Amino acid sequence: MPEPVRKLENHVGAALGWIHRHKRWGWLLLLIYAPLVTFPHDVVQDYVAQIANRYTHKRLYQGAAVIGIAIGVLVTVAFFRAVRRFKAAPIVSKFWILTLALIVTAWSGFMANNVEIVHFPQYFPEGVLLLALTGSAMEAVAWGTFFGGLDECFQYWFLVRGKPVPYDFNDIFMDLLGTAAGVVFALSFLRLERRNPKEPWSRETFCRPGTILIAGVVALAILLWAGGLMTLYEAPGAPPHWFSLSRQTKLPFWFSIGFLGPRTFHELSPVEGPLVNLAGIALYSLITRRYRIAVVPAEV
Repeated sequence: MPEPVRKLENHVGAALGWIHRHKRWGWLLLLIYAPLVTFPHDVVQDYVAQIANRYTHKRLYQGAAVIGIAIGVLVTVAFFRAVRRFKAAPIVSKFWILTLALIVTAWSGFMANNVEIVHFPQYFPEGVLLLALTGSAMEAVAWGTFFGGLDECFQYWFLVRGKPVPYDFNDIFMDLLGTAAGVVFALSFLRLERRNPKEPWSRETFCRPGTILIAGVVALAILLWAGGLMTLYEAPGAPPHWFSLSRQTKLPFWFSIGFLGPRTFHELSPVEGPLVNLAGIALYSLITRRYRIAVVPAEV
């Protein structure tokens, strides 16, 4: 490996270690970054619309696909250059390939158009930061899912207020995968210590702020639904409620929104969405189950 590349990789590992030791600065950076990529949503959509008007939607979607694939290839090359340096390469490489496969699946089945590929690079830096801050793959993905949920809350209650659309669990799942890609990428620069299979792991995995927060959100949603304050759909004749997870009276399995793009895609229902996202968090808990993450540069 060329010496400049090796030095760069060492610097990346050292930077992640610095963030882990100075968590206040890391959380501050994260709390600055997250709103910056969430609140300008309408501004970004206006720019995208201008590009589409000038070059046609077809070219816009083709360009988005090319850029998305190019970013994926470049990051994958960087990942495999870094991951081969340390002992946990096989398991981390498998999770990288699995994450790419899930991203392709979400791309083909959950997106209205190729512009939505932006979810993955948008949440990738959050995944890197969150792993450095938490030292836990599961907690990092849980936090990323929570921030994705806040992103969708902002859109659902402010940007598309009153429109007959569902709360978008598809986007949250894509945010989860973008976070997970950042987490697995960051792992390639850090030292992993294999756990003893007999070592208990439940407390270290689940009794952490990020995972407790997600569990609390799920518990609160169940209580709101059971108490009649939240409904799944705006069904005709439904009793008075505070809010619903979909402003539609029903949600077909295959869905299409003409002004968003040419695809027919599956919109996760208010039942499927939470289950799919919780399953995604559980999937990345397997890394925590198998390895303890030391946020220090990986050994050669």
